[in-house]
Amino acid sequence: MTHKQQHKFSTFFSKPVAGGLLLLIFYILSLYVIGTKKQRCIFMDTDYITPDVPIVLASPHIRHSDIDNCIWYVGGREVSHSDTLTSYTPSVDDQEHFIRVSVTLKDGTCYEDSLYFSVLPVIYLDSHTAYENVTKEENTSVSMKLTAGKEYLPSQLYSGSAQIHLRGNSTSTMPKLPFKLKLEEKTNLLDLGETRHWVLLANAIDSTLLRNKLVYDFSGDIGASCQMHSEFVSLIYNGEYQGVYQLCEQVRIGKSSVDIYNWKDTAQAVAEIISSDLVYQKQISREEQPVIQAFMETDLLSDFSWIDTGVFESPSLKLWNQNGSNVATTYHLEDYFDFKSLPKASGGVLLEMDYFHKQDACLKTNYSLPFYFNTPSYGDTYPELYSYIRENLQALEYAFHDTDCTYHNVSSHYRTDNEGWFDWGETLQRQDVTYTQVDFDSASFDGAHYSELIDFESLLVNFLLCEFTVNWDGMKNSVYLYKDIEGPFYIEPAWDYDWAWGNGCYELDTWKPDIWQTTDEYFANEEYYQSVQWNRYLIRDPYFLTQIYEKYWEVCRSAIEDLIRDNGQIDQCAKKLKPAADANDARWGGCEGNFKGQKFDEGIRVLKDFIRQCVAWMDLQMAFPRGLPPPITVHTTLPDYAGISFQVNGTHFYKAKITDGTAVILIPDHDLQRETGSWNTIQIRALDKNGTYIINPEGTVSGDYSNAVSNYISFTKD
Repeated sequence: MTHKQQHKFSTFFSKPVAGGLLLLIFYILSLYVIGTKKQRCIFMDTDYITPDVPIVLASPHIRHSDIDNCIWYVGGREVSHSDTLTSYTPSVDDQEHFIRVSVTLKDGTCYEDSLYFSVLPVIYLDSHTAYENVTKEENTSVSMKLTAGKEYLPSQLYSGSAQIHLRGNSTSTMPKLPFKLKLEEKTNLLDLGETRHWVLLANAIDSTLLRNKLVYDFSGDIGASCQMHSEFVSLIYNGEYQGVYQLCEQVRIGKSSVDIYNWKDTAQAVAEIISSDLVYQKQISREEQPVIQAFMETDLLSDFSWIDTGVFESPSLKLWNQNGSNVATTYHLEDYFDFKSLPKASGGVLLEMDYFHKQDACLKTNYSLPFYFNTPSYGDTYPELYSYIRENLQALEYAFHDTDCTYHNVSSHYRTDNEGWFDWGETLQRQDVTYTQVDFDSASFDGAHYSELIDFESLLVNFLLCEFTVNWDGMKNSVYLYKDIEGPFYIEPAWDYDWAWGNGCYELDTWKPDIWQTTDEYFANEEYYQSVQWNRYLIRDPYFLTQIYEKYWEVCRSAIEDLIRDNGQIDQCAKKLKPAADANDARWGGCEGNFKGQKFDEGIRVLKDFIRQCVAWMDLQMAFPRGLPPPITVHTTLPDYAGISFQVNGTHFYKAKITDGTAVILIPDHDLQRETGSWNTIQIRALDKNGTYIINPEGTVSGDYSNAVSNYISFTKD
């Protein structure tokens, strides 16, 4: 039994009653309530310990009792012993230990209380499910208390019921468990944003505990529109210390996370209207309405065909009626609201690409990228939404593969027929991939450059994150793509970076600070789709590479320097986290993964060493735009040149005939970057007499990518 549990039971009784039946029943009931809304019974006058601030016993029920002794403990060490009620003033040397007090009366009654003293906010979870028995399949009920120092408002803390379940893929199999956390009500925990949905990242394979948080914050520093906010906490589960966790927003559609239109709001509104009408019709009581409304909302979100048909049938209400009720189960929705008020079925979606959820990949592209609906989970049951998103996504992919990075209906379109195999011999490349030509037509997106289908800034940020962190999972797993009703896709927020900066698992060789993550074949050996990830096509676009060069030196490089300089972000985070990180190491014996057993201090040194090597290498590659992974460019003179296509800054196209070996165009000023010193890119491609690109066999893979005879120039405007 933990100290906390002992205190819960002891405070219920003024004197033990040996052998009493009532005591036995009460004891059993006390066991049962652990994990409900009932919170830890406070004996101390605080729920968060601060250095050099005395802890006073709030004990009116024993103040006038005869005291035998009052003993204070730090960890298992006795630090104070008195025959009167005394306070205790903790010092910084006591941090990352339980502070426990035990008061014994002359009649033998014993009272105890304990709190965990941490440099971090502390989350207490109590449940009748053991820590190691929490599963992915079932929610576990817990009572939760989040405590922190005076820098946080009471509204940013929490005391109440919650549910948890296991989360993660490879990390869910490790002793230190990661959790999904759902609160009873929306709360702005630690000023991170108001929501019910949170995650507790264990960071079990990262000895620094910092990689995920550093990358999430860094993504915002270099321009991400959406980033996940987080803070470190110490976790106490059923009175036992479980280490340092990263309390983080869950990636989902919501005001504090991915702030786009949410189809859940539509389902909520419909469920509320219908359930209110059922109350008015006296088919259900007001007390029953919240339950009925929740049932309806779940059914509406599980099958969106009601938007298409106008008819909603509730399976949950059919089950409800089996208990003797006679509530209507079929509803013609035009009787309840105006369908014309619904937004276009053109967005409000959060998509995810992940190897571990390939079975859910209802939006798998023709080049096998395994996308699926994260939110709404059953988006594929809304035919109009599914059709639009699938068409938009496929047009975007074909734009990446097309010669001029633009989707054209008239282009030949292909699907991967055979995904081949990875040759671990001399080539270290995928072999025997074959493609089949398919019919694909999209009048809606004809002539759209990829930057008009997906936010260009988010592509730049994503590419720089992949390259700077050399993340093993980059463009493979936990890749998020969202789209609002209006506007393009965004490839964000950044997520799942504990395999970054040389870290890894399963003995994979991820210590590669001097490679392009995008083009290194080792990083794409597991699945075919990794060999056709979008960054591999973006580097064929000189306009994109030029903008990467510019962003690296204008934004990214200074943010990196702030990370790794002496007393920079890493050093400051490490200094603040160290006492808690040392306690975490003592609890778990260091990290898991490739560096199994590595401790915090060594991990920080290794992390900074990797980043410095990586940045030194990137600086050399970024010395000028053509230093980046180059697109296939060949500048030759062929007898059948009839004209030249000029592609200016991605989206502006011009054509000119060749006269006396020269083609001349006048570029309007508004098609150039207007700020002095900003970079522009013009790519030229050879045209035959029919105005068609002349294909260069070098760099062309039939069914995958066609490369035109081309060249480019990057320049700044004076």
